Amino acid sequence: LALVCFNRSEVVPVDVPYAKCRWDFFLSHKQSNAQDAVQNLRLALSERFLGASFWLDIEQDPTVKGMCHGVSNSRNVLIFLTEGISDSKFCQMEMRWALEANRNLILVMETDDRHGKPNMEELIHRCPDDLKAIFTQNEIIPWFRDPEFRFVSVDKILKSCADDPRRNASNRKAAKPLVYGKGGDSEEGAEVFDRSFVIFTAMCGVALPGAGPKTKCWAVAVRIILLTCGMMCCSRLLTPEGPAFLDYLTIIQIVAAHPMIFLLLHVMLVLLRSDLIADLLENHIDCPSEGKKLRFKTKLLTGLVALLTTTLSLWGWVGYLPGFFHPYYLTSGNGLVVYGTLVDLDQELCNMALLTAYNELNSELEHEGLEAVVKRGDGINVTDHDLYRFEVKYAKSWELYKKIQSHTAMPLFVFWFIELGLVIWSVWSMAQGAQSDVNDWRVPHLKSYWNLVVRLSWFVGGSPWFGAGCWITALLPWGSIYYAWRMNNLSKRLIFKNPTTRHAFRSFLAEFALEFRVSFLQATPKGLLLFVPILVVNTLGFVFDALRLFNSI
Repeated sequence: LALVCFNRSEVVPVDVPYAKCRWDFFLSHKQSNAQDAVQNLRLALSERFLGASFWLDIEQDPTVKGMCHGVSNSRNVLIFLTEGISDSKFCQMEMRWALEANRNLILVMETDDRHGKPNMEELIHRCPDDLKAIFTQNEIIPWFRDPEFRFVSVDKILKSCADDPRRNASNRKAAKPLVYGKGGDSEEGAEVFDRSFVIFTAMCGVALPGAGPKTKCWAVAVRIILLTCGMMCCSRLLTPEGPAFLDYLTIIQIVAAHPMIFLLLHVMLVLLRSDLIADLLENHIDCPSEGKKLRFKTKLLTGLVALLTTTLSLWGWVGYLPGFFHPYYLTSGNGLVVYGTLVDLDQELCNMALLTAYNELNSELEHEGLEAVVKRGDGINVTDHDLYRFEVKYAKSWELYKKIQSHTAMPLFVFWFIELGLVIWSVWSMAQGAQSDVNDWRVPHLKSYWNLVVRLSWFVGGSPWFGAGCWITALLPWGSIYYAWRMNNLSKRLIFKNPTTRHAFRSFLAEFALEFRVSFLQATPKGLLLFVPILVVNTLGFVFDALRLFNSI
């Protein structure tokens, strides 16, 4: 009776963007003759549309305000046509709300006379004038109870569902920055990369997606400079004399670093422009609280990277420019740290996609975020259907996460194979000890040119194969350990009011490893015991070689 007494002006439908809609279907029907059929329709759709969510009056808030909220937050309004539906005041309200909120309408008609098959001419005739267009401008899909024919009905319903506007590749612009959360508070969404990072990468000659023509031209120029530098470095192998030559080992390090940097940045930029990242950003991330943390982290990383780049660049210039003009120390150093930052941001985005799946468990998680709900310490209501939707979305996001890991793994494989090959020389170098060796042919060069001493110290600290650049690149995959620990910690502390559901939730998560695991590169805590010794041996091998030279002069 309370439903009859309402003031329609108190409820106003809202055109909620596709990505923000809570339900896939709002099931509008006349309860007196369609309740059973709608339940069967829902089951049939769920079998074909895995993880589909439904607004049904017997499960949701049946007040006028609740119904209006349901229509506004559903991607599709499915109107099940039976005899007398156009006379129902509530069904009329739902139709008007659907029109005002620009919802996608799907009309399904009962075909069994025993269950209220309507006479369409009479139904349209008795319908209010402002709603008649619904029946004349939309296809009416017959609903058959026979299982063989019902498959056809379900297939036509699914084909009539609203298309995600973000999936339309023709709407994407090649020169548009990467965004996530599109369709939220802002139709344009939030940019993935903070402005400070975009400016920094542009200065380094790295053209991120959405870069302007000037940045792209500068990026091409930087590639030409890198190629020229690589050729000039190769030429030094043929002229082992003068203030620009220290030894073959340092020259080979520089020469080998050029193609490695090209490979690292090429793989990351191709990945950022791929449909894989577009799918991740457009369809799997809706996590405003984590978005703020991402932007802060990006600013912090950009500051640290800029400081590291400036330090290594000045250090390298002092050691190299007096003997031979070589801008490698500016460009290649930036390439390594930019690559490292991009890999870390990719991991952060994948983490956000996994956290977005938690929105399916409860509306509190969607509005406040997982961390805020966990800190509050209150239990949440999670139904079996909520848990099922979470599992479907989490599994899809995890699958994308593993594909992205596979794409970023290839240059890391190359890097680690080189590091493994250097172990033989490093062990030999350590075996020679750190005592001075005045017979080393490099000693006269170091005594004659002070800049070579500075350069040698630079290689000790910043070498891409033995120094800081080596450690940054090599340990990037292990950054995933933090995200895995954080996700596991928050999930353990999340309180369910239903213990059985919580047990099913924890059992499901246990099946998904979040660390970086591709082929032999298993970035787990135990994996550190295998890979870190390789880095330590190589670093010590080069340090011992440098100490022998320093002690000799």
